[in-house]
Amino acid sequence: MIEEDPDGPASVSSFQGNAGSAAIAGFAEAAIAPVEIFNDGRYSAFVQDLECVWRWEIHRDGQFVQEGCSLSERSSREAVGYVMSFYRRRDERQAAEPAICE
Repeated sequence: MIEEDPDGPASVSSFQGNAGSAAIAGFAEAAIAPVEIFNDGRYSAFVQDLECVWRWEIHRDGQFVQEGCSLSERSSREAVGYVMSFYRRRDERQAAEPAICE
């Protein structure tokens, strides 16, 4: 619905008012909430459907480490798998290196 504002240009308002806006915002948040697709204790990964792309995010020890976007949920899972493979190899290599004492 278009409302005329005597002090400025026309503005667009929700046809259900503030209560409708809150309900729509709540629905939108629930519809695009991230879903955990991987968790091995140290690493976890989440995907989120943004309607035009799927956003994926990887966390290590509860801290954000990497994100990316893919065209489908399946390709997001594949991308997360490739990135997790890299992180696992890196972690193994670091664990195998002797500690340097100063």
